[in-house]
Amino acid sequence: MSSRWLKKIALVCMTPEVDAQEHARDELPSYGIHRIQAAIIANPFFANTEVRIIDLGVDNPEAYFEELVRFDPQLIGYSLFVWSTSCLVEVAKRFRVHSNGSVQVFGGPSARSALLDLAPFAPAHLYADALVIRDGEEAFNQMAMQLDELQDRVKVKKAFELIEGVEIPSPLGWYRSMARVGKGSMDHLPSPYQMGLMRYGAFGYLETFRGCPMSCRFCEWGMMDVSQGCFSEDYLTRELEALAEVSPQAVFDVDSGLNLNAQAFRNLSNAESKVGILKKTGLWCEIYPSKIKPEHLDFLSACGPTYLGVGLQSIQPTVLKSLNRPFGKENFEGAIKQLREVVESVEIQIIFGLPTDSPAGFLETLAFARSQGVGVRVYHCLVLPDALLTRGKPEWQMEFCPQTLSMHSCVGWTETDILQMREYLSQETKKCGGRAGRFWWSFPNPGQRNNSLAAGYAV
Repeated sequence: MSSRWLKKIALVCMTPEVDAQEHARDELPSYGIHRIQAAIIANPFFANTEVRIIDLGVDNPEAYFEELVRFDPQLIGYSLFVWSTSCLVEVAKRFRVHSNGSVQVFGGPSARSALLDLAPFAPAHLYADALVIRDGEEAFNQMAMQLDELQDRVKVKKAFELIEGVEIPSPLGWYRSMARVGKGSMDHLPSPYQMGLMRYGAFGYLETFRGCPMSCRFCEWGMMDVSQGCFSEDYLTRELEALAEVSPQAVFDVDSGLNLNAQAFRNLSNAESKVGILKKTGLWCEIYPSKIKPEHLDFLSACGPTYLGVGLQSIQPTVLKSLNRPFGKENFEGAIKQLREVVESVEIQIIFGLPTDSPAGFLETLAFARSQGVGVRVYHCLVLPDALLTRGKPEWQMEFCPQTLSMHSCVGWTETDILQMREYLSQETKKCGGRAGRFWWSFPNPGQRNNSLAAGYAV
């Protein structure tokens, strides 16, 4: 049996424009939106439903609106990231006026009630029918099934309340359903690579688990759902084989860290030993310094050219304690030394503008990071939805831009401090042959100028 009524589904995203010409000629498509596409197409019920991804790659609401009008979908899923929220919310507002009967659902890391309640986006009930706040594959599938059965936007919003992991806006506030419970394994999730839906040659994406065992207030990875499990060795073997068919120049691991889920890492290591694609392409990933073991070093040494991002954020004990971030200076220095011996490109990541830090404290962190003999990337603090926006403390007095979520001021940082630090970082990176984007500054490895690889990806 196939869908009787639902004939067109649009999945809308916006791959960010190139920042500071980093990867200017490379395709970096959204991995998450292709996972949703795979989940719908893999469902036999939607065999006769057209599922189209609309990604114009530019901040142009009018162009997106015109594309949707031409396609005329009954169900639209929007993927919200920091860089795409303002544009796609405006698109949704326009399309709701044009077609009041179409159902509009929002997913992605910025699809949160706390963000959409901010002045530029509120009230959300005028354009959004639901937010998917957990893994979207199953929730969006269930929403599509309900819409096909009920064929009415008002009725289907009520039915959405029974779907796990969603938030539904109304004039009176938000309804939040029960949290989605994992199934102990993730192998039931269809893969866009194994289905032949992602055939972009530049970069491949790899996922072995979801969530994070840490709970740092500045980071929106969120807590690990142990019940969800991870992808099995067999699944990852098929995934690596599918990636090999598109011959990517590098594979980007979208997990919170290569070594933050022991079972997922074992499965990946065993799968790679069978397929061997990472020996040819290289691997870009994050790694947590205090959890590095010999098996991680052996794995990395067997890969091709590799980029490693190592999160430090700050070395100030009071700052890290207030942000729930564990840190041991001696362990960190030892970890960097180990990584330098097996990986060509290592980059320490730090943040300025964190609440309870200060310009002097940050400069101390920057000096320490630059003393490690590897690249350093500095980020402007963002007040992200599942992080500081909802887990920050009132006494931190955070002021930020609602569109970019960049910190303007907070405890420890005046607005002038923030602006002066941005200028200082721009000057310093220029002096040493580094690069600067809108909200990041990259100091190259002292021995490898202009060899920084990673700037942020649309996943």
